[in-house]
Amino acid sequence: MVYLDNAATSWPKAPTVAPAMVAAIEEPMGNVGRSSHAAAFAASRIIYDFREQVASLLPPTALEQIIITRNATEALNITLLGTLEKGDVVLTTPMEHNAVARPLHVLTQQHAVRWVQCACDAYGQVDADDFKEQIIALRPRLAVCTAASNVTGGINPVEELVRICVACDVPFVVDASQSMGEVPLWSFPTITMSQAGGAVCFSLHKGLLGPAGVGVMALYGAFLPRPLWYGGTGSLSDSVVQPDFLPDRYESGTPAIQAIAGCTAALRYCQEHRQEIDRQRQTMGELLFAGLAQYAPLRIVSPANNRLGVVSVTPREGTLSALAEALFAAGIAVRCGFHCAPLAHRWLHTVPQGGTIRFSVGFMTVTQDIHCALAVVEETLHGG
Repeated sequence: MVYLDNAATSWPKAPTVAPAMVAAIEEPMGNVGRSSHAAAFAASRIIYDFREQVASLLPPTALEQIIITRNATEALNITLLGTLEKGDVVLTTPMEHNAVARPLHVLTQQHAVRWVQCACDAYGQVDADDFKEQIIALRPRLAVCTAASNVTGGINPVEELVRICVACDVPFVVDASQSMGEVPLWSFPTITMSQAGGAVCFSLHKGLLGPAGVGVMALYGAFLPRPLWYGGTGSLSDSVVQPDFLPDRYESGTPAIQAIAGCTAALRYCQEHRQEIDRQRQTMGELLFAGLAQYAPLRIVSPANNRLGVVSVTPREGTLSALAEALFAAGIAVRCGFHCAPLAHRWLHTVPQGGTIRFSVGFMTVTQDIHCALAVVEETLHGG
């Protein structure tokens, strides 16, 4: 199989992931914070190491503000459902994943939250000027933006957007699910996200090469949404009241310790091999874009520059079903359809075609993989 679906989930995982997970299964491993024996301390060490590794990727925040969730979806749900109330205004882009769009749909329908979307360009990249105008005019309770589109791979000017929110004292939530591990988030020479508050939400199973089942909600400033889950934390066990200190406020229940161990190993691997991983993704992404751009029957909805290793295409006429079926029959793993982002496809005008076919390279993609995929595209489009 030729695997070009890394934007959905990475494969293969970092080579250090499986041994780390096996060790966390075979060695004594207790429940975090539930006791003082050696096995419980071993689990706590894994959690601490994970937070430290995650902290190295992010704008500075305290370790206890790095909240472990089951995935990015849970993290985003907490930031939205735990913050927005009746009559509040929230500003997003039309390119948001359903992890943002569906909670907001519920909030608009059931809680009279006003949901406004700023403008984007033809590739779904945020128009920063329009974003600024909307922030100034609306003074929303919250602004939410994807760092990079999961449909087009287009990278957004996150640092500029954060600066706008800081200047207007608007909390900002970044959905970094698609970008984390592929592009640096941002750096602030003079200001930090903590000034306005907000969160960075992401999962570990995509660009960071970890296993599924682990996400992060990194909190900044005084941004403290209401928790959505309540239960055992190992702390204040003599009370039915949920702890209000971090991270326990949000981390009820037993964590996926083996998956977290695998994620920690993946983060270390990514850090140690950053240059070669980035180089391979960039080289293969450029090769893929150049190859697909030669086919006139296809419209490329991904930008030529300033994008992840994602190239999304749709037919200029008809639907994508024939090409999708040919790719699958040839053992080419891609993602077809609406990518859990229906609003994005409406913005991109790809709904009549059935969405797009998204090719996404990974750190182990090689030239032969690209050539195999392009050969299938060539044969299908031109009947060769």
